[in-house]
Amino acid sequence: MNQPPSSIHSDKRKWLDKVHQQRKDRSLTIGIQTIDFLVEQGIPVTYHNISEHSKAFDEKGKGIHQNTIKRNEELHSYYQKHSRTYKVKNTRKKPVMPSTFDEASLRRNSSERDVNIAKKRYMQLSKEDLVNRLIAVEKYVAENQERWVTNQFKQFK
Repeated sequence: MNQPPSSIHSDKRKWLDKVHQQRKDRSLTIGIQTIDFLVEQGIPVTYHNISEHSKAFDEKGKGIHQNTIKRNEELHSYYQKHSRTYKVKNTRKKPVMPSTFDEASLRRNSSERDVNIAKKRYMQLSKEDLVNRLIAVEKYVAENQERWVTNQFKQFK
């Protein structure tokens, strides 16, 4: 008869976990040695450079792949500490525009405004910011419509 799948996988899983841990440790050791070498030599610490120079520190000569650096948490944090390009990239991120909604911004809008400028400004916002702004504008329009309708009924009486 067939064995239940859980017992088959559990035996293989223990063996597989051991192999994964060995590979993780190997990648971490080679990666740290490579990063230290790059720092000593004054070579920029990038994924590509680590991948290329890691072959010299590997007994098999294979080195480590760029994705291995990204997926191995310990190695990636070590990379972040020593990579100048990573630090520069994070400081160059666009400043976040304020996502607060105020009625004054709608009142300033004119029908004669330059639509291309407004489009560029909206294209810089994230999807979440756009959705929040759209909901706020819809709420503002609904509230004003209710006020207008109630005023019309009051004037009619």
